[in-house]
Amino acid sequence: MHQRFDIAPEETVRAKWPHEIFLINLVFNHILVFASTFGVFSTFPLMVLVVPVTSFAITGYILIKAKQIARGNETWFVKSHWAIADKRNKHFMWLLVATCVIVGGGVLLSKMMGWSKIATIALIGGFGLLPFMVVLLVLIVLGNDSMYQARHGKLPKRFVEQNPDSSNPAASA
Repeated sequence: MHQRFDIAPEETVRAKWPHEIFLINLVFNHILVFASTFGVFSTFPLMVLVVPVTSFAITGYILIKAKQIARGNETWFVKSHWAIADKRNKHFMWLLVATCVIVGGGVLLSKMMGWSKIATIALIGGFGLLPFMVVLLVLIVLGNDSMYQARHGKLPKRFVEQNPDSSNPAASA
């Protein structure tokens, strides 16, 4: 399932960094900031747009930085953890795009068809936000597990097998 390596402490800090950024986006931005902007929704309805705009900025940073790390001279362990975070980040970005399309389409559809506020909230919440929040919680759990693995010098075996440079003599099965 996982393979453990003897990794220097400064390398584990660099390997944790992509997971920390990803979790900041998920926990701080999508839960805390979203809840606080929803509190002022009736006064400032466009304030809720802060969450997806910030999220796209953070996911874009992770995508760009992961490509730089992959081409750079970083260690294979750090590169592997950036690859893990990049893969989850890409899945999350597609989820975020789909959610924004569903929510935007739901608002537009409700305006065009003259739906009530309750029907609009049910459509947006049921088809857009509920699946998003479920996947968000799963990604938070996976992100925390990846941070634990980076801190303890572990990698999933599929990333070890893909990396020809990972023939670490200190590896233990």
